[in-house]
Amino acid sequence: MRNYEIVFLVHPDQSDQTSSIISRLDNLVKESGGNVHRSENIGNRKLAYPIQDQFKASYGLLNIECNQETIDEIKNSFKFNDSIIRNLVLSAKKSHSDPSALLQQTKEDNEKDSYQEAREEINKKVDQGAQAASVGKTETTEQKQEEKLEEKIDASPEEEKKESE
Repeated sequence: MRNYEIVFLVHPDQSDQTSSIISRLDNLVKESGGNVHRSENIGNRKLAYPIQDQFKASYGLLNIECNQETIDEIKNSFKFNDSIIRNLVLSAKKSHSDPSALLQQTKEDNEKDSYQEAREEINKKVDQGAQAASVGKTETTEQKQEEKLEEKIDASPEEEKKESE
């Protein structure tokens, strides 16, 4: 039995099928007497170039140990599955069971995105608070100016009387 690495891309509209495809392939390999060393649903990622007018796809990755007949059956199932837009089956020298670099990068990107979103929300709230405070200051400044104007208006007849005496 040889080691293989299988990567496939699922159409973004059918990305919920990625997990079921992975489990189906896991069962196929185990039934044929092979081993599954790593199986990852990496999730949606941006593509380097559009495939079938799509800019994102859901990635699946498997590292397996099996015979050639099982690989032929897997390749055949990829051919007739419309939700899979690309696939790659590579022969590997050894089995890999640690998390893939692609999965780690996806997790880091998601963390960065969530951090940036949280930061943007905080900045919006701060900006809204600053705007509300400046509006409040403007209102109080306008109120003070109106009060001074009213005082001048009220004081002007009295001042006129004093000046006339």
